[in-house]
Amino acid sequence: MRVASLTIMLASSDPDRLAAFYETVLQLERIRSFHDPVFQLGKSMLRIIHHSAVQGANQMPARCQLNLFVADALAECARLKGKVTFVRPPENEAWGGIVATLADPDGNYIQLIQSAPK
Repeated sequence: MRVASLTIMLASSDPDRLAAFYETVLQLERIRSFHDPVFQLGKSMLRIIHHSAVQGANQMPARCQLNLFVADALAECARLKGKVTFVRPPENEAWGGIVATLADPDGNYIQLIQSAPK
């Protein structure tokens, strides 16, 4: 199978609140040409939708995580301090990179990842 593109659908009982977090707090690039809130993530997209089967906070947030690869994880964490809940502060990994985990307003985990220097 050859996949041409990827869109992640993130369901919420309050998609407007969740979209505001991704747009104003994380400062992701929003694509305005869609009905639902859609954000550009590199070559992929994140679409936030309302779903009647989704209520409240994510009860298993580690099951599916958004990994956002950034140039400077420490700078992003400093910018987000006090604005987000960090599940795991930034830490140096054995493979040479840096990883921090935070939660969005629905409790979904987002990892900020800085690749190891080359």
